Amino acid sequence: KLSLLLGCLFVLGTLKVSSQTFEVNSCITECHQDQVNKNFVHGPTAVDCLSCHESNGQEHPLDNVAGFSLVTQGKDLCFGCHTEDTEDFSMKYKHKPLKNGDCASCHDPHTSDVASMVSGTAPNMCFQCHDDMNKGRMAENASVHKPSFEEGACSQCHVPHSSKLKRLLAKNSKELCLDCHDKRIKREDETIIENVAKHLEENEFIHKALNKRCTSCHNAHYASRPLMLKENFPLESYAKGVEESFMLCFDCHDPDLLNLEKTDSFTMFREGDRNLHYVHVNKEKGRNCSLCHDVHAAKNPQLIATTVKFGRWKMPLNYIATDDGGTCATGCHKELSYSRTITE
Repeated sequence: KLSLLLGCLFVLGTLKVSSQTFEVNSCITECHQDQVNKNFVHGPTAVDCLSCHESNGQEHPLDNVAGFSLVTQGKDLCFGCHTEDTEDFSMKYKHKPLKNGDCASCHDPHTSDVASMVSGTAPNMCFQCHDDMNKGRMAENASVHKPSFEEGACSQCHVPHSSKLKRLLAKNSKELCLDCHDKRIKREDETIIENVAKHLEENEFIHKALNKRCTSCHNAHYASRPLMLKENFPLESYAKGVEESFMLCFDCHDPDLLNLEKTDSFTMFREGDRNLHYVHVNKEKGRNCSLCHDVHAAKNPQLIATTVKFGRWKMPLNYIATDDGGTCATGCHKELSYSRTITE
């Protein structure tokens, strides 16, 4: 209350600048009305221009003459008042404008239509610098993460000043994804994205790629492939059995799983040294990995699924693991067993 009273008294006072006398806020009332014409006005702008500006001794106002200079430059000017946000500004990974002391890249120091004196709204304001991200990407790519392009989008996942995490993430990227993917999502094309968070909770074995982040397999913003996938992976039940079809998997898994007809080390799915991945996949009409494995989590080791979608049918795999192999009785074939220790 005292500071507000002093401010009001100061506004009623006068300001001496280079032999001329001004009422303090004649800056606004006589010339700079455009600095207070939006929904939000910076406190010092409304009350005391001299909080940030000082006379440099030149006559003012005169055309092409700047009678005032900033009290100090860059972030030091802002931090003179905004000391309460010290922790927000001091974490390991800093937004470049903050690191460079250029608060005015994102904030208007006088007036704004957006709270916190932000000079625009996300994502369009962010796109001014992050020009690899813009609405044109929605037309250029096979899949676009819509939350990345909606009003206020960027702040759902990123913090504006500094973070303990790379890319200014607000949380671990897996947590961020599951904040939204904790329910069934119906897409515009009528396809359903199942509740991933629930699926992970209900299954014992989690795909290692998901231990920390979903971005091992998915892009966060847009992708040239369906489902935001970073590399090729077929969505159909069958695909040509070549490395190119399954590059997403082979970012981590050895392609010899597909290419070697016989092996005693590259896969546990073998009859003696006969590679059963090769048998199932290495052919013109190769089986998709997802016909046997759940790509996120499963109740069985090696992410062997309980059921898999085959057209409209949820096909049971009836897989039973044994000490040196397993048994499978799917809709694809009768019950078959395999043993890694089989001898001729």
